[in-house]
Order: sequence, then C-alpha cells, then structure tokens
Amino acid sequence: MSETELSTQHKQAVELHQKILISANLAQQNLWDMCTSLKEMRDGKLYKELGYSNFEDYCETEVGMKRANAYRYIGIIEKVDCENVSSMRQIGMTKLSLLATISHEEQAEISEKVNLEETTVKNLKAEIDKLKTKNQQLEEDNEKTIDRLEELNTALNMNCKALKNAEQEKLQLEKQVEELQNRTVEIQPVDNSDNERRLQETIKSLERENIKRNEELERQYREDEQAVRTMLAKDKQNAIDQLTAEYEEKLKALQQTQQQSLADDKKVFEAYFKTVYDTFNRMVEFAKGSANKDIFKIKINNLISAFSDTNAKI
Repeated sequence: MSETELSTQHKQAVELHQKILISANLAQQNLWDMCTSLKEMRDGKLYKELGYSNFEDYCETEVGMKRANAYRYIGIIEKVDCENVSSMRQIGMTKLSLLATISHEEQAEISEKVNLEETTVKNLKAEIDKLKTKNQQLEEDNEKTIDRLEELNTALNMNCKALKNAEQEKLQLEKQVEELQNRTVEIQPVDNSDNERRLQETIKSLERENIKRNEELERQYREDEQAVRTMLAKDKQNAIDQLTAEYEEKLKALQQTQQQSLADDKKVFEAYFKTVYDTFNRMVEFAKGSANKDIFKIKINNLISAFSDTNAKI
C-alpha cells in the first residue's frame, strides 16, 4: 500500500473518529435534556394541558416510554448530586444510574477515587460494589460496638444501683449503730457488764460487716470501670489501624499510578526518538544522492548543532 493511500485512510479514520465523538456527545446531551424535561413535565403536571389525566398515560402514549423507564430517568436526576459529578452529560446514563444507587456522601468518595468520564461501566460498578461492601462492614462493626457499649452501660447502671443500695444499707447500719450506742449510754448506769459486752461485740461485728461490704463494692466498681476503659481503648486502636491500612493502600495506589505514568512517558519519548532518527537517516540518504550535496551537508550539520544546544539546555 502506497504512502498516499495510507495518508488518505488515516485522514478518513480521524474524520470518522471525530464524527463518532460529536454524535456520542450530542446523544448524551439529548438524553439528559429529555430526562430533565420529563421531570419538569411531571412536577409541573403540564401533561394535563395536553389532555392527559396522569403522567404515566402521557409517557406511554406520547413518548412511547414505559412508566418504569420514565421514573428511572427522573430518579437519576433527583438522586445524583451535581457537585460530585463535573460533567453530567459526558458520563452517560448507565454510569449515572449506578451512581443513583448510592448516597451523596458515597458519590463524593467515588468521584474522588475514580475518573467518572474515563472509567468503564464495569470498573465503576466494581468500585461501587466495593464501597457498599466496605460501608456495610463498617455499619455492622458500629452496631456491634454500640451493642457492647450498651451492655457495659447496663452493667454500670446495675453497679451504680448496687452502690446506691449499699449506701442506703450503710446509712441504715450507721443509724442502728447510733441507736445502739445511745441505748448503751442509757443502760450504762445499770451494772450489767455481760449485756454491755455483748452489745459492744454486736456493734463491732456490724461495723466490720459494713466495711467489708463497702470494700467489695468498690473493688467491683474499679474492675468494671477498667473493663470499659480497656474495651474503648481496643475499639479506638482498631479504628486507627483500619484508617492506617486505608491510607497505606491509597498511598500504594498513588505510587503505582506515578510509576505507570513514568513508563508511559518513556514509551512516548522512545516513539518520538525513533521517528526523528528515521527522518534524519532519510535526510542523509537523500542528501547523498542530491546535486546540492554540499548545501544539504551544511544544513544537516546545523541541525545536529541545534540538537546539541537543545540537549545542553535539557
């Protein structure tokens, strides 16, 4: 195939490519405008002006579109946050439909991680599924943490109630001791050493029992408090470890992207260099067979000098 034929085919390919891009952009824009218009027709109930009592009849009769499809298109416009998508018309309805299945916060996270215009539908769906799985796991972990905290809170409330009851018992015992002491004073004039001895022993026994009970309650409270602190520290460390792992994963992905970009730049440079090298050899061959050999020789040497100056600048 001659160079002329190759040039003609290349020109035809470029023109056809541009035509396809323009047509695709127009199709996306027209589809987006149709969805916007459907929403306006429904919300404003303008279909009644055309003689239809409901929006569904209008869509099926005038537009030839089923109710489910019409609401699907309208739902995309309502559910996709424009702040998370730079160019709605350039993304395509399939990708927008996928974005409409997640929340605005999740859309923002996906738009930061993925180039929505350049990625494929398959890759976008995979990223959304991965994000849904991750968020579902986080929700389950949060629910488990909440359940554990509620159990601990219930245990603490029970301990507080027990302490409160113990305080009340302590007050009652102290009251009984005070009454016994007062009774001791009253019977002091009576010469009854045996009764006095038994009373003193009873008082001391009650005091020892009260001290022992208070120590046991305080020990149990300290153990419960330490258990809560340990569990909260563990949950906090788990959260920190998870965030660290996500950060390292993003950093690794960024490094891989930079390495891939460097490799692509190298390939582009090699292609340019091969083109220049082949062109230079053709110029030399042409100069050898030309009647103006000396003139071409001077120009080739000037070209070499220009390359040398450029290399020095680089």
